[in-house]
Amino acid sequence: MRKIVLSTLMISAAIVMFTACKKEEDTPAPVATTTATPAPTPAPTSDPCNGDPGFCMDYGSVNKSGPAKLFVYNGSRTRVYWENGSGNSFEQIELDIEGLVAGTYNVDGLAIPGSSANVQYYSAAGGVVNPAYGTVVVSALDTINGVTGTFTVTMNDSTKITNGKFTSIVK
Repeated sequence: MRKIVLSTLMISAAIVMFTACKKEEDTPAPVATTTATPAPTPAPTSDPCNGDPGFCMDYGSVNKSGPAKLFVYNGSRTRVYWENGSGNSFEQIELDIEGLVAGTYNVDGLAIPGSSANVQYYSAAGGVVNPAYGTVVVSALDTINGVTGTFTVTMNDSTKITNGKFTSIVK
């Protein structure tokens, strides 16, 4: 019996040795990969002076621009309203168009439906400045999809508004 146990142990040892020494499969070693950190996506910018939606003008030598709102009064007058700052630095523009169609409007202070426009500037530091004369050209006027146009005005205090633009202004 001893012989049988010894033979069984030797056979078991041989099996363990041969299976333990079994050659591994040809599996490629893992390759270290480096992942480049993606560059951050820049925040979208809006530049109304270059045609993006919003309001832009040079008031004298100072550029003023940013988002604006559209208001429609009495179903016959359109207002482009821009504001900036707060407290002592608050300022605003009210650009009123006496009509609801694209076209050229005279800044004349007369409020004639279909032909007049008005541009009024207000600053907390200087108060209200009314226009003397100028022109507003509305290239697109849709009270739902927005109003787009340009304007040039000389104010009563002789300040010139140049490069005036309003693009895709909506309610």
